[in-house]
Amino acid sequence: DTLWKYSDSDQMISYQAGDVVSNALTWSSSVRMGGLRLSRNFSVRPDLVTYPLLNLSGSAAVPSSVDLFINGYKSSSAQINGGPYTLTNVPWISGAGEATVVTTDALGRQVSTSIPFYVSNTLLREGLSDFDFTLGALRNNYGIRSADYGAGAVSAIYRYGFNNWLTLSTHTEDREGLTNAGIGSDIGVGNLGTLSLSGSASRGEGDGNQFTSGYSYYGSSWGVSYQHIRRSAGYDNLSTYGSTATLSRQSDQATLSLSPWGRTLGSFSIGYFDIKAEDNSRTRLLNLSWSRGLWLSSSLSLSVNRDLQEGSYASML
Repeated sequence: DTLWKYSDSDQMISYQAGDVVSNALTWSSSVRMGGLRLSRNFSVRPDLVTYPLLNLSGSAAVPSSVDLFINGYKSSSAQINGGPYTLTNVPWISGAGEATVVTTDALGRQVSTSIPFYVSNTLLREGLSDFDFTLGALRNNYGIRSADYGAGAVSAIYRYGFNNWLTLSTHTEDREGLTNAGIGSDIGVGNLGTLSLSGSASRGEGDGNQFTSGYSYYGSSWGVSYQHIRRSAGYDNLSTYGSTATLSRQSDQATLSLSPWGRTLGSFSIGYFDIKAEDNSRTRLLNLSWSRGLWLSSSLSLSVNRDLQEGSYASML
């Protein structure tokens, strides 16, 4: 790969030229091209929180001190005057938890209020936008042959934080003989997690459509996620160009992650994958995995896979 890249920290935009990889949504696919890429780059602003944070407000009758506890741990303190107040120094958190606000007046009288919350980092903060635009020639035989480029193509995505519980998205891609476009949404459902929905259609050698739905919830010691994808015959996108690969007709993926003892014994996860190919062949896999951080940036992991169709096992350490 040959690539030139420049990032504008003021505008939070990255410019790339050369061998580029387009960004993707959870319901679309990335593709490799030789060409140009223009994209939002939030990483150049590490101080910027892109998702909606917990908003805590209340009222105090007299000047008081306010202590904020997140999941039982003290995170901040502030002095306030009498009247309504809003806490703006809420820490960057994600997932489910409980916030406790304790106000103490000059006489030592305390008022404690506990509020359950759910913060989703897959949503965009209200008014914030994200985009990716890639234009060029699709790469063929990547990893096998260098400088092998094919048809010209374009791929674009755009996401917008409509409000703090709804993020809208759109995607389009095009090459000679194929056009694909779709819309989607990520929805915060209160303290119950995040719901994702999308629909897209393609026109080419055959017309088709794709519908996806997903759900995720993450607590302090466990999390669950699920995604369902259904495609009609004839649906296609840029990811299959120049290869014999085809998109699956239907897929279901469910994962459960557990870390009941924190980092002491590591984290466990269970995954179930059910994929129906275009020729109606079916693959069903069950995955069990464990991982634990060691020292510095090292870790130890173990994974066992069970093929429920063939009855075979595979493991990796």
